[in-house]
Amino acid sequence: MPDALALLLREGRLRRERTSAQEVAGFLAIARTALDDASIPALSPSGRFKHAYDAAHALALCALRVNDVRPSTGLGHRAIVFEALPASIGIESKLASTLQRYHTRRNKSEYEGLATVSDKEARELLTLATTLHGRLVRWIGANRPQLLGQP
Repeated sequence: MPDALALLLREGRLRRERTSAQEVAGFLAIARTALDDASIPALSPSGRFKHAYDAAHALALCALRVNDVRPSTGLGHRAIVFEALPASIGIESKLASTLQRYHTRRNKSEYEGLATVSDKEARELLTLATTLHGRLVRWIGANRPQLLGQP
């Protein structure tokens, strides 16, 4: 286990829990549906942004799960999935920090009523989530192929 994940476990921000191929398939299916929905041009930018965020979150959570850890409950349990991406599947810090920025943007929309999302933001988040999807599937295939139903 990467040192950064071990540190998050010691801090209590993550907890150990085995995953399964079925769970991973479920997260990937949720993400795929959300990516498809985020690609529907007739939806509002806010709607496309929400779907792209949902995909990115499912994928980032899956990145933790393939390491047999999950967020602990409590404050910050949604944000930790993006923060841990460099440690969980080796995503570069810039991509992780951009996803964290969109997490903050999503929270302002959800919890503070700041619902104005631009078309550019919706498109960029969709691109980031799509990139994360490809990187995650490749990482699983290279490191834990049994979670993809491969020998």
